[in-house]
Amino acid sequence: MRVLFVCRENTCRSVMAENVFRKLSSGRFDVMSAGVEIAEKFDETALKVLEKKGYPAVRRTPKKLEDVNLNEFDILISVCDETECVAVNHPRIERWNVKDPKGKEEKEYYRTLEIIEKKVSDLVRRIENEGT
Repeated sequence: MRVLFVCRENTCRSVMAENVFRKLSSGRFDVMSAGVEIAEKFDETALKVLEKKGYPAVRRTPKKLEDVNLNEFDILISVCDETECVAVNHPRIERWNVKDPKGKEEKEYYRTLEIIEKKVSDLVRRIENEGT
């Protein structure tokens, strides 16, 4: 099973989701994240919050969606609440509509991470149940 998380710039929400998924699935499934647009680097506050919660980021640079072969992924999760992500097409897409904490107080990043942790936990459980 291969999962791709997508957000606008691949700096915060999709990075959080990728790293949470990697840890909660114990590496049993392939996971990656990408952005519709691309920024120069990951959001430093997002990385700090991930690491404080025990999710060390594996990759340290954003990836652009156009550089990814969508057909290689079984599930695509759009974590965006912005309209830019609506145009992403995939036969098995889910839209989580998570608000972007970028540029806000650190507590907003923790709130975002909590939302993502719950959604990713549910996703991992569903994927595991598909295999049984």
